[in-house]
Amino acid sequence: MKALLAVVALLASGGAFFFYAPPRSWIWLQPIAWVPAFFVIARLSGPRAFLAGWLVGAASILGGYYWIAETVERFSSIPSAGAWFVGLAFALASGFYAAIFAWGFDPVRRASGRWWPLGIAAWFTALEFLNPQLFPHFQGSMWYQAPWLFLVTAITGTSGVTFLVIFCNAVALQLFEAWTGRDRSARRAFVANAAVLMAMLLFAMTVSALRLDRIDALEASVDSLRVALVQPNHDVPRRREMRLQEPAAFANDLVAMSREALREHPGIEVFVWPEGALTREPGAERNRAVLEFVREAGVEVWTGANVRPADSEGEHRTRNSAYRIDRNGEIDVRYDKNILVPFGETMPLAERFPVLRGIRGPGDFARGDSLPIYQAESARFAFLICYEAIQAGYVRRAVLQAPELLVNLTFDAWYGDTSEPHTHLMLAAVQAAQYGLPLLRSTTTGISAIVDTRGLITEKTGVFTREVLVADVPKLRLPTFYARMGDWLPWSCSAVALGLLLRGLGLLLRGRHASPRN
Repeated sequence: MKALLAVVALLASGGAFFFYAPPRSWIWLQPIAWVPAFFVIARLSGPRAFLAGWLVGAASILGGYYWIAETVERFSSIPSAGAWFVGLAFALASGFYAAIFAWGFDPVRRASGRWWPLGIAAWFTALEFLNPQLFPHFQGSMWYQAPWLFLVTAITGTSGVTFLVIFCNAVALQLFEAWTGRDRSARRAFVANAAVLMAMLLFAMTVSALRLDRIDALEASVDSLRVALVQPNHDVPRRREMRLQEPAAFANDLVAMSREALREHPGIEVFVWPEGALTREPGAERNRAVLEFVREAGVEVWTGANVRPADSEGEHRTRNSAYRIDRNGEIDVRYDKNILVPFGETMPLAERFPVLRGIRGPGDFARGDSLPIYQAESARFAFLICYEAIQAGYVRRAVLQAPELLVNLTFDAWYGDTSEPHTHLMLAAVQAAQYGLPLLRSTTTGISAIVDTRGLITEKTGVFTREVLVADVPKLRLPTFYARMGDWLPWSCSAVALGLLLRGLGLLLRGRHASPRN
C-alpha cells in the first residue's frame, strides 16, 4: 500500500505540469506541486530514488508534450504504435534530469544541513539548465504573464524563477516535516528558510516593480511602429491544395489579405508574413504581386520563404529563409535559419546512418551561418525563425547587436489543436521579458502575437483562424543585466550544487564505513 501511495504521489507531482503549463496556466499550483514528489524522494536513496525521479520527470513531460506522438503519427510514415513509442522515448529522455535530481536529493540535503531547501533549489536549477532539452522549457517559464514577479529574469534569466519555485516547494516540505515532528530545531530551520524565501520574493518583486515603473515612464516617449501580422491559416492540407494551383497562389493570397487590412487600417508601415509564406525568393516571377504591392502601397514586407539557392559547390538545397522587402521593392540580404528542428527540418545522424533518410517526414534543409541585424526605415530588427525564438543563447546573440525588435516567423500547423502553439508562444515571449525588447510573432495558423518589453502578450490571434492583427508597437528597448552577463545564475547553482553533492556523498560513505563499529 505504501508503494502504491508513493507512486500516486509521484504521478500527481508529474501530472501537475499539465495544469500549470499553458494554456491552462494554473500557476498557483506550482509552488506546492512538487511537494508530494519531494516527500517520497526524501525517504528514498540510491536506485530507488533514481527511478522515482525518472517517473516524475517522464510523467511531467508526457503531460506537457503529449502532442509529440500525435504529430509524428500525423506527418510521418511511422505507425501509431511507433509514434507513441517515440513520444514515450522523448519523455524518458527529457525527464532523465529528474532521475539524477532525485538520486542526488539525499546527499545534497545532508550536505546542506538546516539550509537544505536552498541546496535542493540550487541542485534542481543546475540540472534543469544543464539538461540538453529539445524544447528548453524551464519551470520558471510558466510565470511569464506575471510581470510583478517574472521581470526579475532581467537579472537572473528564467532560472531565477525556477529557483524560487523549487525553493518554495522545499520550504513547504520542511514546514510539513517540522509540523509533524517533535524536533524544535527543525521548526527553527523552517523559520530561517521561510525568512530567506520571503526576502528573495521581496527582492524579485522589487526588481520587477522598478522595471515596470521604468517601462511605464519611457513608453510614452518612444516612437511606435504600426504593424500588421498576417495569419493566412494555410494549414498542411490547405498548403498541399495550393501547391496544385497556380504557382502564385501563396503570394496572391497574402497580398489580398494585406490589401484588405490596409484599406481597413490606413497607416500600416510593415506587414509581417509567417514562416514559409512564399515558396520562392521574393524576386521570382510567381511572387511578382508582392513587389507590386509594396511599391504601390509604400509599405515594407518582412516575410518567410522556402528557397533553393545554389551553394558554393553549385548544389541546390532547401533553406528556411526570411526576407525584408523595403517600400521601393528592394530585397535586403537573405537570412537563413541557423538552428534547424531535429526530426522536422533535419534528421539527426542521417549523414552517419543513411538508412534514416528513408523515414518520410524530415526535410533536408541547409543550415544558415549568420545572424544579420536589419536596419529598416522604421526599425532595427532581427529575424528569428520558429524554433530559434525559444533558444535563449541564440536570441542573446541577436540582442547583443542592439535591435529594437525581435521578429519571430513561425509555422505551427503541424501540431494540430493541442497545447503546442500556446507553449511555443510562451517560450518565445519569455525572451522579450528577460532581454527587454518587444517581439512580433507572425504564424501561419496561430498563435500570432505582439509581446511588449514587459514580456506581456498585448495582442494575439486565435488558433487555426484567418485574420490580420494590426497594432502600434512602442519601440522600447530596455537593456538587461541578463543580456550582458548571460546564465550566471544557473552556472553558479551548478558550482554550488556540485560541491554539495560531493560533500554529501562523502558524508554517506563515511557513515557507511563507521556503522559496523557503532
